[in-house]
Order: sequence, then structure tokens, then C-alpha cells
Amino acid sequence: MNPTPLIELSHVSKTFTLESGAEIKVLEGVNLSVQEDEVVALLGPSGSGKSTCLRIMSGLIQPTAGDVMARQKPLSGVNLEVSLVFQSFALFPWETVYQNIALALEPLSLPAQEVRVRVKKVIDLVGLEGFEEAYPRELSGGMKQRVGIARALVMERPILFLDEPFSALDVLTADTLRAEVVKIFMNKKTATRSMVLVTHNIQEAVFMAKRIMVMGIHPGHIRQQIVNDLPYPRDDQSPAFQRMVSRIHALITETLMPDTPSTAVGISQPKPTQKGPPIETLPNVQIIEMIGLLEAIADQGGTADIFELAHDTGKDFGRTLYLVKGAELLDLVDTPKQNVFLTDLGRHFVAGDMNVRKRMLHELFGALKIVQMTANLLRRDESLRLPVQELVDQVGEWLPNENPHQVVDSLVSWGRFAEYFGYNDDTKEVYLDVGQETT
Repeated sequence: MNPTPLIELSHVSKTFTLESGAEIKVLEGVNLSVQEDEVVALLGPSGSGKSTCLRIMSGLIQPTAGDVMARQKPLSGVNLEVSLVFQSFALFPWETVYQNIALALEPLSLPAQEVRVRVKKVIDLVGLEGFEEAYPRELSGGMKQRVGIARALVMERPILFLDEPFSALDVLTADTLRAEVVKIFMNKKTATRSMVLVTHNIQEAVFMAKRIMVMGIHPGHIRQQIVNDLPYPRDDQSPAFQRMVSRIHALITETLMPDTPSTAVGISQPKPTQKGPPIETLPNVQIIEMIGLLEAIADQGGTADIFELAHDTGKDFGRTLYLVKGAELLDLVDTPKQNVFLTDLGRHFVAGDMNVRKRMLHELFGALKIVQMTANLLRRDESLRLPVQELVDQVGEWLPNENPHQVVDSLVSWGRFAEYFGYNDDTKEVYLDVGQETT
């Protein structure tokens, strides 16, 4: 007989309505269960709906479609079996460590003695002894997050949600803290019986989770479930650990940069009646950061393994993928499998000075369909200008599964660098850059 899931999502979808009235679907058809005595990781790049899944399971937001069950009963309101560790620490600066932890128990109206016992227990568990009277300003990032973890544990709930809890920490501190969280979970000295981790860090997911749900994007969905049966405590230098990491690397790379163009990330596929190439969306990255990545590839002889590239540049793997995707849209790199190499255009670009790079970007950026369509919109008015909100609304129609504000931000940012578009923040207008004087 299968055990009763603590939480279960069935065919869950979520659509948000933006201020402009445009709708963006962030989740579609998600099926997910959390059993007792397991750690589940939701792993994927930005835009895959990981945190939205977490909030739906917490009862903080409602799905647009589908069912949310808690112990096989429909979840109504906030899930009282869940406690949450945030990425941003979320501590009250005017309260001490002890008081920040104790505040989590205020809604329970517990006797003062029980509060003291609970708080002391979790302070001991997470290594905060001696810091009870310290204020958050006196603590390092790692110690602040220990307070956040203690505050979640003191509630003595069976499910612990961790929303990218280590992403704001330095590498060594994060490694230490995630190992301690796993140890606390395995020791069974708390009420926590299961954990759900949201992360974009592949090594973190492999280190902590028993099941890894690899999420895809546009809209967010579960692409594949990977069962991780490596025994605890896990050695991140072992061959088995590295094989698991490489397997997931390859899957995420395929999600963001597939070899078949018809499923490429960031490309909204045309409807059957639409003629011409699809409308591209632009990754939410900066051109100058992309140039730095191209120079790093050039330093390696013009070709690099994308995993090693992320490590060598000190960037998050998902961030590196988006930077590479942006360069690929401009035909500056090609990406067979897990490799990335400079095209002839890319080599010429890296070798050129800033003026050469600006001219090339102007031409390559201008060849994108979304740029041409935006330019045509601007040319409809003799001023060559358009209120930015009108452009946001139009992009929302062109790319209904994207966040139009982010796409327009990238259009403006890339367009400014390529001297193709300009933006006046006083009038909130985007304009076509034809060399006109600005004030």
C-alpha cells in the first residue's frame, strides 16, 4: 500500500495577470507529490516556476487550475504543516536572535516555559549558542541564515520548505550550512519529516535531495524526475556524485539550448497560420556581461565546455546558459550539445575594438524579428517614439507566455548598447535611435 502523500499537486497550472492586463502562464500541468522521509528538489532556471510551486503548496497563492491536496484532503488556506526558510533571511533588525526565533511562536499562544524550551532546542541544533542576545547587524550572512532555519524549525511542523536558502551566501558558508541541514534532517531530532528545496544549483540538489524534479520553462513544467539514491552523507567529489551532476547538466542544457530549433528556449513558436520566422525573446542579461563571456571563450581558444565555462567565470550555471543563449541569438556562438564555440562572426567581434563591436551589434540586433517589429511600431509615428507601456502591451500580444516587462527591459537595454533604440525615462517613451540629438 502506497503511503499517503503529505502534499500532492495534480495538473496544477498558474496564470498571473500583469498590471497591463496581459496574462502570463508560469505553470502548466504540474504533477508532484511529497512523501514522508524524503527531500524533494525543484531544480530549474529562472522562469521555470519553482518558487510559484512552493507557494502553491504552502497555500500562499491559489492555482488557476488543478488540485492541491494535503494528506489527501483539499488544501484550504495556508498549509499549517509547512514552515519556510527564505532566501533573504527576513529578520527583524530591532530584535535579538532569541526574539527573532521566538516571534515565530507568537500566533500559537504557547506558555512562556514551552517557548523557552523550544527556542533553546533549535538554537543548540543550528549552532547559535552564545548569540542569543546578538542583533542581526552583528551577524554574518551564514549566521543570519542559521537564525532563519532555527525560526522555521521552532514551529515543529512536518514539512520544511527551503526557497533558495543558500544562494546569498559565499561558497564555503553555503557548503557548510547545507551539510548541517541534511545532518539535522537525518538525525530526526526535530518535527521535520520532509523537505522541499527550491534551487538553481545542480550540485546543491544532488547533495541534498532524494528526488530531483527538473523543471522546464515557457511555461514552467516538470520535465523529468530523477531519483537520487546516493547514500548520505554524500561526497561531492565521488565519481557517482559527479556522474549525477553531469546527467542533470546535460538535461538542463537540452532544456535551454536544444539541438532542434523547434523547441528552443526563448522562442515562441508560431501559430499554424503565422508566416515567417518565430518571434524571439531576449534573455534577461546585459550585453556587457555577454561580451565578457565571449572574451572568456576566446581566451580558451574559441571553444569551451559550458559547465567548465560557468565554473571558470564564477557564474551560476543557469546564468551562464542565458548569456550563451543571448550570444547564440546574435549568431556570435554555436552550441552543439554541451559545447559552446565562437562563430566566425564571434571571433571577428571579440577581435574588434568598441566601435567595431557597436557596428556589429547594431546589424545583428537589427536582424532579430522582434527588433524589426518594434522598429516598425516606432516608425508609425513621425516622432519615431512610443510610450513604453504601449510597447509592453504589444509585446504581451506577441509573446503571451513571456513577462512583457522583462522582454521590453532587454529590448531597451540591448537596443541602447547597439545604438538602435533609446529610452527617455522622463517621458517614459522608447524611440528609434537615428542619431537625433537628445536633451
